[in-house]
Amino acid sequence: MAIIQIKRGLQEAVSRLSLAQGEMAVALDTGNVYIGTASGNVHVNPSGGTADTAAALKNARDFSISGDASAPAVSFDGTQNVNLVLTLADMAGLTTGTYTKITVDAKGRVISGSSIEISDLPSIPLSKITGTGTAAAKDAGTAAGNVAELQSNGKLLASIIPDLAGTYVAVGTTINGKPLSSNVTLSADDVGAIPVSQKGSASGVASLGDDGKVPSSQLPSYVDDVVEYESREAFPQTGEDGKIYVAEDTNLTYRWSGSAYVEISPSLALGTTASTAYYGDKGQAAYDHSQITSGNPHGTTAAQIGAAPSSHVSTVASASQLGHIKISDAFTIDTDGTIKLAVVDGGTFE
Repeated sequence: MAIIQIKRGLQEAVSRLSLAQGEMAVALDTGNVYIGTASGNVHVNPSGGTADTAAALKNARDFSISGDASAPAVSFDGTQNVNLVLTLADMAGLTTGTYTKITVDAKGRVISGSSIEISDLPSIPLSKITGTGTAAAKDAGTAAGNVAELQSNGKLLASIIPDLAGTYVAVGTTINGKPLSSNVTLSADDVGAIPVSQKGSASGVASLGDDGKVPSSQLPSYVDDVVEYESREAFPQTGEDGKIYVAEDTNLTYRWSGSAYVEISPSLALGTTASTAYYGDKGQAAYDHSQITSGNPHGTTAAQIGAAPSSHVSTVASASQLGHIKISDAFTIDTDGTIKLAVVDGGTFE
């Protein structure tokens, strides 16, 4: 009889085989037998050994929960996960709501709920309670130190109200014709005041700014038509018509042409050049000096102008003394240097 040989080897080697359809293999150490199929190797004798894998349990089992919580039964055969939806059981006699007092069982479950009543509160001394005020420690009544109570009509007893005669104004009293029986609202006209609506408005009254001054917007144009700045560079980028701008560093004045600042007129500077005006004080001194008609205001000496001093004595010079002058008689020289001929008789000058 012919012997049919099949693939064989140890379990580790056989597990790695890829058998053809109908081809068989046996693990010599475990006795597991495998046959090749279109979907892969199939273990054909699991009862004779250990199954490698299983797609599903042979007998499916149900999972469920009961007791204080429940969940619908879910069948499990190993082919899918089990998801149990747990629902807590309702407590008998307990409804949905908010309770200030609850009762729980040994497992911590709320088994009842209700509102706190006065009888549930322990006796608490007033010193342990905050926010009650000092009146809470007083008795109600009409005795000294008691807290007064309102009567059923919402008013205090007349016997505990002090006599207010002469300390209040009768309801019939009026203010500017308005009785005090209701709230009194006085208008500006009632007290002779200027309405707020007229503050800073046309035909109204001027207001004061934060600096205690009337804003320029409420002043006539001529009051602030001249404005000063430290320099020409400090002027506003855009000027205003009708205003004069003064640069304090040069004292030059400008006006706004609509597109640029224009110097109002060529400015006259003080100095001693052809393009400046002469100093007024010096000009006045020169003028006053020009009006002197006598005396010697400068204190000029004879030596400074080449004249003979006041002590000089006039002398008579002869023709022989002069040499180059032929004259029949002498002449004199005055103290101021003027030559005066005493006698001219046939003399000639050469």
